[in-house]
Amino acid sequence: MSFHLPAIAVAVAVFAIPAAAQERLIFATASPSEGPISKVIFDGWAERINQDGAGTVEIDVRHGFTMASPANFYDRVKDGVVPITWGIMTTIGGRFPLTGMAELPFLSDDAETASVAFWRLYAEGHLDAEYHDIVPLFLTAFPQSGVHLSAPVTSLDDLAGARVIAGSQTNSHVIQALGGLPQSINPADAYEAIQRGTADGRFVPWTAFPPFRMEEITNYHIEAPIGTAIGMVFINRDIWNDLPEDVREVIMRHSGEDQSRLLGQFFDAQNAAIRERIAGMDGHVIVAPTSEQAAQWETRLAPVTDSWLERTQGGAALLERFTQLLSDAAAD
Repeated sequence: MSFHLPAIAVAVAVFAIPAAAQERLIFATASPSEGPISKVIFDGWAERINQDGAGTVEIDVRHGFTMASPANFYDRVKDGVVPITWGIMTTIGGRFPLTGMAELPFLSDDAETASVAFWRLYAEGHLDAEYHDIVPLFLTAFPQSGVHLSAPVTSLDDLAGARVIAGSQTNSHVIQALGGLPQSINPADAYEAIQRGTADGRFVPWTAFPPFRMEEITNYHIEAPIGTAIGMVFINRDIWNDLPEDVREVIMRHSGEDQSRLLGQFFDAQNAAIRERIAGMDGHVIVAPTSEQAAQWETRLAPVTDSWLERTQGGAALLERFTQLLSDAAAD
């Protein structure tokens, strides 16, 4: 007499086999949903991963400032409140001195080249000492910052005591070396400070104009390659290490150097378009140091780099390697 397992038992046995769980990772962008970077970069990145990793991983994008903000984005991920976020790393005082190298003057000209070079610097392991809590997924070096003022200075030889909002220690040293008075004011309060006359301007790239409505409060714009900053999308390291290998592979297929290059290209295009718009507006003046003045500025700003080297262990080797990687990336 043969024994046959009833059909219902077979069905139960089949469905009792546990299926591989889909990993759902919240990406709190700390960015407005209507912003170009949210729509083009963040949503596009998540969509590509979700399509490639359907049934395996889902990036759940949450725009706005509810889950993370420009003020707390790093701690929200470090503490495991959200897995992934985006932010400007050099606004986190004291935690990323090596990453702060990007703020040094006269290093790079465009965001794409600098973004690729900086990713390669990270990929080679030079920044591991300060990324122990997080894993970078992709990054950008922003376009070069300019000095944007509510009134012109009499000469580009000197900022003549202009009170300029600066975002970091290195930015402050740059402004001070050029004769200005650096101000430490929260970016969210910068508009009101300039509007009320408690500050004369701000040290930012053109890409900061739309979100902060800078064209309404500044009309004199000085262009020179005197510093930038690093923005990064990153994930909590413990969460990353706990993900299955196939999930990490899907995410990195759409991250890393290629996505960093894409973000650099995005910011270069944004920077050029915003500059063109501002240049066409009545009452706005864009100036740049002459070649002689630029040489003077470079000499005056050399102590800013010297100061960073003095206070940063291993800084000389890091700067030398980054300079070589910039050259390599420019030649790609």
